[in-house]
Amino acid sequence: MKKSCGCGGIMTIHMHTLIYSAKIKITHVPVYTCGQCARYEPLPVIKRDLGLLIRELGERPAGKLHLSFADRNEWASVLKDTFASGLFAGGLPELEEAIRKAMQSRIDLLLDVYRTAADLSDKKWMEEIGLRLSQLTAHSAESAK
Repeated sequence: MKKSCGCGGIMTIHMHTLIYSAKIKITHVPVYTCGQCARYEPLPVIKRDLGLLIRELGERPAGKLHLSFADRNEWASVLKDTFASGLFAGGLPELEEAIRKAMQSRIDLLLDVYRTAADLSDKKWMEEIGLRLSQLTAHSAESAK
């Protein structure tokens, strides 16, 4: 949930809004932010999906657009919901526990939905849910390191 910054400060997780190509507003992007130098960087677990979104938008997007990254990435969605809930009243340990519980709840929900898709033999739906689950399990594997 935190890491060291190159300046010596501590970086913590925040939800950030990115402006791409001066036209596209992408909200709910989880980033590490340094309290000392204000440097920020996307969480490693979301970089791939964020890169895919940027490529999808292209170099010169037409017109203004507002997107929520939480609609495209399960980890960002879990973080957004956790921060919005305000269920953690203390510091970092409480936040980490709230995120862990929210992530486990989301995994359980997605597994239930996957089971329903499998019962219906809906391969496309199963594939979509599998991708969503992989976003969360990628984070779990990274946290275990």
